[in-house]
Amino acid sequence: MSRKEPTFAPTRYADPPGATRLVLIRHGEPEPFRPPAGAGPVAAGFDPGLAPIGREQARRVALWLLSRGIRQVWSSPLRRVRETAAPLAERLGVELLVLEQLREVHLGVWEGGVVHQRIHQADPLWEEVWRQQRWDVIPGAEANASLHRRVGAALDLIHSRAGAETVAVFTHDGVIAAALSLAAGARAFAFASSEHGSISELVVEAPGRWRVRGFNEVAHLALPEEWSGA
Repeated sequence: MSRKEPTFAPTRYADPPGATRLVLIRHGEPEPFRPPAGAGPVAAGFDPGLAPIGREQARRVALWLLSRGIRQVWSSPLRRVRETAAPLAERLGVELLVLEQLREVHLGVWEGGVVHQRIHQADPLWEEVWRQQRWDVIPGAEANASLHRRVGAALDLIHSRAGAETVAVFTHDGVIAAALSLAAGARAFAFASSEHGSISELVVEAPGRWRVRGFNEVAHLALPEEWSGA
């Protein structure tokens, strides 16, 4: 009888002991920006809530994440993000943990919703932002190095507070892009432009050691026909 040779099945990734799995959710679609009448700068305090489609996205995100064993729900302080996070926190019966470091990239003279106007108007400066992969091409905007420092600090702070748990982190496109590019060692905008209500995943294995596990998942949204094009 011949000797049976050993076999070795492919290995599968498992979060290492003590690691924190961060489920990163981009906020739902906000109310559109409407420039004020007359000339003059737009108030930097523009802080829109969710549009109707954004509220539906928030509801679907909450339903999708209920089975993930989430114990903590973190949020940017901005209204559109808190409104996206609220349905999950309410269903789980947990406190919404607001963290200033999760707020969106500061855009200088394009702050307060002006960025959306400039993009729709095909401002050539926006193309230059993408060409150089730098936010501070916009006058007064946040530098990549500053953004990466505060996002990295936020990831490590959440890890220190959560330990070996899965947590939900509701934030912004620029913050998610920074977190994933840091983890992957990628170009600054490699993970930019995730969809509203999308889910990405990152594992903090130890302070400063992060691993990308998913990006821009939107299957949970599956919006009905009446929302298409909204």
